Amino acid sequence: MLIKSFSEHGFHHAEMNQDNQDAVYYGNNKNFTVISLADGVSECLQARTGAEIASRASTNLLLKHGDLFMELDNQKIAQIVISHVLYELRYVANRDSKKIEDYSSTLSCVLLDKRRNKILCMNLGDAIILASDPGNCKVLTMPYDSSEGCCVTTTYNAYLATVVNFFDTSSIDSVVICSDGAWKQMFQKNKLKYEVFALIAASKYDVLEQFLRRQKCFDDFSFISLDMKQSRKGKAA
Repeated sequence: MLIKSFSEHGFHHAEMNQDNQDAVYYGNNKNFTVISLADGVSECLQARTGAEIASRASTNLLLKHGDLFMELDNQKIAQIVISHVLYELRYVANRDSKKIEDYSSTLSCVLLDKRRNKILCMNLGDAIILASDPGNCKVLTMPYDSSEGCCVTTTYNAYLATVVNFFDTSSIDSVVICSDGAWKQMFQKNKLKYEVFALIAASKYDVLEQFLRRQKCFDDFSFISLDMKQSRKGKAA
């Protein structure tokens, strides 16, 4: 497995001397790999901490109980993961005498089952999950329609707004989760820019990082990718 994580300040937060409020996290064991990304809500006082807790808690839960999650229905998966994240957020909020809403963030995860050759994608909020197969790039999970506000971890019944899907990995080379600060630089008129399409189709995430660094990103911009080609080559050998 080859995992590439990248997270950088947008110029707005840098100028305001604020922390980067995106958090990426991953875990790996014999049977499963998990990557996650959370984007802290800028208006919340503990946005960065909340994003870190959400990404870490969800990753560890999915990694530990991967077999269970690969068998559950979609809504139950969302309910269990979001409930676990809320439990961790509430513990820290109570410990530090703060409101749980101060720790709000989006949350996106990908769980790879190496034995079943399947991935579970979960998305709450305005991140996007993309996948590459030879010569192509496709959207696995769209961002939440935030025209009336974006659902986040502390939104009431947030699990109902969480999208969960399963995909076969036999024709997928890699997957990547991008925060809204990143993917908004990658699209033009609701279509991936040709340069970005080509980079993801070829799983060239080091070059994608270089592309993003050249953009003038207002918001924090982050991605985490999982390249699965090496694992398939290893099995074939």
